[in-house]
Amino acid sequence: MNLIQHKAGGIMSRDWRLFLFSSLLNFIFVFLCTSIFLYGKDSEKITGTVKDAKTGEKLFGANIVLVGTGMGNSTNIDGSYLISDIPVGTYIIRVTYIGYKSQSLNITVKENEKIVQNFNLESVGIEGSEVIVTAQASGQSQAINQQLSSNQIINVVSAAKIQELPDANAAESVGRLPGISVLRSGGEGNAVVIRGLQPKYNKILIDGVQMSSSNPQDRGSDLSTISSNMLEGIQVSKSMTADMDADVIGGTVNFNLKEAKANTGYIPLFNFLVQGSYNNLSNVYNKFNNYKYVISIENRYLDNLFGIFAQVDIERKNLTSNELGAAYTHAGVSIEDYYTTSLGLYYIPRDRQRYNGALVLDYKLPEGKLKLSNFFSSGTTKSTSRYENLDVLNNQHLFQLSNSKSTLNIITNAFGFEQQLPLFFMDVKFSHTYSEVKNPNDWTVNFLQTDAGFGQFNNVADVNPEDIPKAANNNFEQAIINGIVTGKSFSKEQAVTASLDLKTNLNFSNYINAEIKFGGKFRYQSRLFENDLFNGGGLQFGDAQYVNDLIINYFNLPVPRYHISLPYFSDPNFSYGKFLDGKYNMVGPLDYGKLSSLIDLMKAHTQDIAAKPGAAQAYGHNDFESTSNNHSGIERQSAFYVMSVINFGSEITFIPGVRYQNLQTSYKGVRGIQNRLSYLTYVNYDTTVTQNHGFWLPNFSLRIKPFSWFDIRLSYTKSLSYPDFIAIIPRIDVSASNGISWNNFKLLPQRSTNYDIYLSFYENTIGLFTIGGFLKQINDLIYNWQFYKSGMNALPYFPPGLITSSTKPSGVYAINTYVNNSKRVDDYGMELDWQTHFWYLPGPLSGLVFNINYTHIFSKAEYPYTNIKIVGRKTVYVDTTFTDRFLDQPDDIVNFSLGFDYKDFSIRVSMLYQTDVFTGVNFWPQLRSHTSSYKRWDLSTKQKLPWFGIQIFGNLNNINGASDVSVIQGGGGVPLSEQQYGLTADVGIKVEL
Repeated sequence: MNLIQHKAGGIMSRDWRLFLFSSLLNFIFVFLCTSIFLYGKDSEKITGTVKDAKTGEKLFGANIVLVGTGMGNSTNIDGSYLISDIPVGTYIIRVTYIGYKSQSLNITVKENEKIVQNFNLESVGIEGSEVIVTAQASGQSQAINQQLSSNQIINVVSAAKIQELPDANAAESVGRLPGISVLRSGGEGNAVVIRGLQPKYNKILIDGVQMSSSNPQDRGSDLSTISSNMLEGIQVSKSMTADMDADVIGGTVNFNLKEAKANTGYIPLFNFLVQGSYNNLSNVYNKFNNYKYVISIENRYLDNLFGIFAQVDIERKNLTSNELGAAYTHAGVSIEDYYTTSLGLYYIPRDRQRYNGALVLDYKLPEGKLKLSNFFSSGTTKSTSRYENLDVLNNQHLFQLSNSKSTLNIITNAFGFEQQLPLFFMDVKFSHTYSEVKNPNDWTVNFLQTDAGFGQFNNVADVNPEDIPKAANNNFEQAIINGIVTGKSFSKEQAVTASLDLKTNLNFSNYINAEIKFGGKFRYQSRLFENDLFNGGGLQFGDAQYVNDLIINYFNLPVPRYHISLPYFSDPNFSYGKFLDGKYNMVGPLDYGKLSSLIDLMKAHTQDIAAKPGAAQAYGHNDFESTSNNHSGIERQSAFYVMSVINFGSEITFIPGVRYQNLQTSYKGVRGIQNRLSYLTYVNYDTTVTQNHGFWLPNFSLRIKPFSWFDIRLSYTKSLSYPDFIAIIPRIDVSASNGISWNNFKLLPQRSTNYDIYLSFYENTIGLFTIGGFLKQINDLIYNWQFYKSGMNALPYFPPGLITSSTKPSGVYAINTYVNNSKRVDDYGMELDWQTHFWYLPGPLSGLVFNINYTHIFSKAEYPYTNIKIVGRKTVYVDTTFTDRFLDQPDDIVNFSLGFDYKDFSIRVSMLYQTDVFTGVNFWPQLRSHTSSYKRWDLSTKQKLPWFGIQIFGNLNNINGASDVSVIQGGGGVPLSEQQYGLTADVGIKVEL
């Protein structure tokens, strides 16, 4: 009965949502028809552009107000503004822009009149001196004014700042903003943590369109695919209004693609950049084989109405890294001591080649705009990594070589139509996004040496991991071929989105006016992951006889079966150099060419091996590994909202709003039970589960501006974060060793109540100084949980329909799943930011530009743990929790940069410092991990030459050679992981014609 009621309630709830959504669409349609019918009616309005008086540069974010009223607006990216529905009368119109002198003038508005009023602002400077707005000062000024003109709490990287001294990629540019830290792979930034929240809690947009996830497990996006050279600006929103997607807890990062600039005549503007790079890591091969080429053309036609911008980037990067990974366990009941169980050493050369493209077309309509933007990225990363595992627990030494060629393709297309109608301003957008990751030919070969010399460290507390490689006996003749693995995988995500936003102005009086905005959105998304794997249980056993004979005969090896040793496949010409500054020693490098031939041999004889009784246990198709994790599914997201921006004069702005957002997920996963022959035939079936998650999400923002140089911003919002794909796929797997992987498709979205307060001080002399605080109260936080069930108590976690007398539960099962935390989690902190230009200093010192920001973050989360105790002869499982911070949360972040411009020369030195990022959760305090303090210095410089728009530039990245190091809390900071990628240097030339 309860189930029937639940279903009926679900149908009624769904019908109610459909009714409400269709009613909203009908309402919008009626208003649109009315607006079109009344299109001929004029209204009183003032429009125009705001430019730099000397250069003609359009000023984005200038503030225009009718003094003493609540009417006003800010300039858009084209430097244009519009103030509509103005009562007839005479007003003082004032325009302000930090870094420039304000302007005011009298203006008379008559009935049904449209007034065009342009402004040309003069930059501030010392009286009697020539005023020159330098490149870096212009970029800073743009960022400040865009930040101040926004209704949200945002940080900005302006177009000028990006174009004058660009960072290596978009992630590095975002990482210089307050409250943001960068995650790197091979030294290349590829994701950002905002306010201590992992990348999956953030949303990445390109021209307002959500990027498809490139991760088959979660909703994160790879920012390394976005080239800074094609961007008009970057905006990070830390608060939200009802017209924004609500499925974000950390922040929303929007990358705006460039639009075309005008050139004289029909000859387009042409830009060409050539860059070469160097990596100083001591054991890097092909140190100089790095390059970047950028070609772009742009122009405007038809009286500047139609614009075309096109750009192609081609780059190659050597992202080699030396890495360490260690494993530890607790020493008895001590909360201080630890045992070292294994040590991993990795030499990973990454050769990344990437092709990026952008095509942006726009057409300016009377009081409107059409825009088609396209972004494409295709990057292939080749890696032949060498790995050693020093297994202390089993006294074994593994030598391994892995080869991978991974291609990531991303496409984003968006069409937008903006138009001022008599009653409404309309914004319609259609978009398409696609991403895929292809690994068509991954393979691994390893050799295993037993009695490796590590037995002396087993169950010895507090061993220094640097001592373990020194104890290895390195008897390569006893390192026997152990495993061969080949495989391929493919994942993709594709989405189409349609949205409609309408807004109109209501003037209650000259002092009080409001903008009413409402709209809706629908997004359809599909996902797929497929994997195919060949491997075996080892080549040192009887069933591997045929495979051993194949290898011995093909390579003509003078060895008996089961004794194919490492020296026959070693590379005497390969050197690991000074690995990790000489603290650890890697030995026995394997030969890529010989092992590649070995892989070709295995693939050519796959069918022969499968035909030999038992031979497939050494190398063959693994049905379990090729099936269990495959999944597919679709998501349907729908939303509608209503909000208002209410102005009480120019002193108070109140923004209430509410958004309803629903996500329907429908995913297919595999459920099965393993046995000792699952690698040949895995007993399983597919199942599809559909879930709905709908929420009403209110939010309020308030800005109080008591003085022309100061304002306070307050924000209260409700937001969401949907579960990782890997967590909600209806997969169940029962292993032969009594382990159960049980995904939880009933997970609820994580819900956050967000509070923000920001105080901003701004004036031409001080620039912009902000101090802010935030609090996020997160409910239903999702975490991994392992618990135990014995005997038939484990039956509810078995795949329904596969239970037989031979597969029914027996013994104790460790069940791994995902659950929502019943306890609230708090994430809070403070941010300080100062941006200023010392234009008032004498002589060349007026070219100094300074930026500094500091963030301190706190968080508190309870993590579950099942403690296993032995009471007498009985094993007791006690469910408990422990408290610590969020994963990937830093305590402190400091960003500093000092720039200097003198005539056509520019230089910028910058520093990033962050402390104690929480990287590993564990019940035992000594095994929890965090990073060591990380400090990185970068230098960028540029010189313009007096011929053909030529510029030469250079960058030094990670000058001090900082490494990413994570340590456990026990032992005074024993390394858990380390990634060293060294200094990189770039030098190039740019031509603008």
